[in-house]
Amino acid sequence: MKRPGEETEVEDYDWDAITKKVKSFIDDYNDVVKEAGESNTKDVLRNASWMTGMTDKTSHLLSKIGITIGKGNKLELDEDELKKADISSLKTVFTGYNSFAGKTAQKATGISNAANRASATYTNNGTYSKKDSSLTSSKIDKEV
Repeated sequence: MKRPGEETEVEDYDWDAITKKVKSFIDDYNDVVKEAGESNTKDVLRNASWMTGMTDKTSHLLSKIGITIGKGNKLELDEDELKKADISSLKTVFTGYNSFAGKTAQKATGISNAANRASATYTNNGTYSKKDSSLTSSKIDKEV
């Protein structure tokens, strides 16, 4: 509790940078959902279903920072709501291995690995070939 005459330290955050990173995360998330939805590979679809299910379960927390789930399980951002968000809510969503962003990155990696396994083939000379998948993005930031 603040006593009369005491000053509290207030951190100033770069909301433009935060908004840019959140938008990048949402774009990457939506790309993964789109690409996975076009797959006919059971493991890709299972991982994508888990990821969108986790997102749905986290929707209340996401809404506190201006992120909602739209058509086709895609994320949408209300920038005005994001800028009004409590920084601790942002950190909860985006910071750490067990955060929403951390778990999403894990599932995106699972989707990519499943897609790579599905696209692996033997070539006509009997060697094993693996096509690279770009479902995961190095842009997913785990910290705000």
